[in-house]
Amino acid sequence: MVASLKGDVYGFGVVLLELITGQKPLEISNVVEGFKGNLVDWVSHLSNTGRSVDAIDNVLAGKGHDDEILQFLRVACSCVVARPKDRPSMLQVYELLKSLADKHGFSEQYDEFPLMLGKQVPES
Repeated sequence: MVASLKGDVYGFGVVLLELITGQKPLEISNVVEGFKGNLVDWVSHLSNTGRSVDAIDNVLAGKGHDDEILQFLRVACSCVVARPKDRPSMLQVYELLKSLADKHGFSEQYDEFPLMLGKQVPES
């Protein structure tokens, strides 16, 4: 396997899926009996059948943030599409996540990514 930018995006998407679902990438537990596949396959199956909310970890679900978690899930799913050409760039992923953060009033004060883009971040 060769390292690539789109491969990094895929890996980041898997990490997001782990955080959202509470599942390990290769060992899916507490899911529909008889499901065979990995985390990406399971979440894709749920998404394709209109049951994305079922992928949310029970520790997170029902706490009043399900809509936001589903938005994160959509970002994660875009990162793990099968064709690398169809995946967003890491900058696009950053911008998607940043727009979610901005919508909910999170500060850019702790955001170090713009330094890589030549932007200045206020010092603490």
